[in-house]
Amino acid sequence: MKYLVVIVLLLGFVSCKTDFSVNGEYEERAVVHFLLDRGQDYHFLKLNKTFLGDGNAFDFAQVADSSYFNNVVATVEEIVNGNVERTWTLQDTIIENKQPGAFYYPEQKLYFFFADDLNDQALYKLHIDIENGKHIVTGETELVSGVGISMPGQNSAINFAEANVSLNGYLTQQFRFTPGNGATYNARLLFNYREVTADGAEIKTINWNLGNINRDDFTSPTGNISGRGEVFYELLRNRIPAADASIIRRTVHSFEIIITAGSDDLLTYMLVNQPSSTFAQNKPEFTNLEGALGIFSSRLTVSQFKPAFVPPQIRALSTNSTRELCTGQYTVDRGFCSHLDMDQSQPWHCD
Repeated sequence: MKYLVVIVLLLGFVSCKTDFSVNGEYEERAVVHFLLDRGQDYHFLKLNKTFLGDGNAFDFAQVADSSYFNNVVATVEEIVNGNVERTWTLQDTIIENKQPGAFYYPEQKLYFFFADDLNDQALYKLHIDIENGKHIVTGETELVSGVGISMPGQNSAINFAEANVSLNGYLTQQFRFTPGNGATYNARLLFNYREVTADGAEIKTINWNLGNINRDDFTSPTGNISGRGEVFYELLRNRIPAADASIIRRTVHSFEIIITAGSDDLLTYMLVNQPSSTFAQNKPEFTNLEGALGIFSSRLTVSQFKPAFVPPQIRALSTNSTRELCTGQYTVDRGFCSHLDMDQSQPWHCD
């Protein structure tokens, strides 16, 4: 009988509490991602809001209004020696290249300003007024500076192969850079090639992510990220279709080495938000903003462009590496040949 009374009381409690919600008290918060880059002309702010509702969260995420605010006024001030030198008011824009995912795509709203001459001696302050004062977001950052590519030199060829690969193997090309005041670094190599068909010529690009390194991992005063030659040719085989009857020829157009350096705050933000390898559900939270989650910081992108040939004798890809591209085990059927006059005596020169 006692058990029956307890059950009845519990049923009565549940039936009376029809307004119970697992969501609890909802607090709307702004989420900011904004990195200034002195190597770029346009600087983009991504601003979203947290959302909560009864139902499937993935359904809410697919609705643009769930993620965006309606009224936003954002400014960036450039301060030198305590004085405001310039002020930019950001404009909103819609871009259509957002990749498919949990949130609304392919369109997304961003805010931006144009400045091709940011001052690496200045302090930059962000101020965002959201919904007429409902949220005020502030933050400040200095710029990453002093980063430069030192190897290979501007007039030095990229070298991935020995003269006889079957006997001596492939080479590892070192990409070295001065670190400046950055804390984390990413290196990429863009290989641009010219594909000629009966319909004309087109420049195509293979993007090779060489990897990341943090300042604490340096073994010398300069940063170094390497690229293995064999990996390069395997990448081309996997990314470039075999040449068919429609391909007249493919030739080297250029290379571009790109180093992107991030600030200390950006490194911390990345480390805190990287996927967890444990079952712990509570992760630490990092933000350098007042009034919002997220980050306002800086990065610096530097690059070195290498055209296929610069007279009289400078080439982007070494002779041995070009031979391997045209006749090597991984790319022999990709239709590459050399269009350079200095290779006219070679059997892999273009007809």
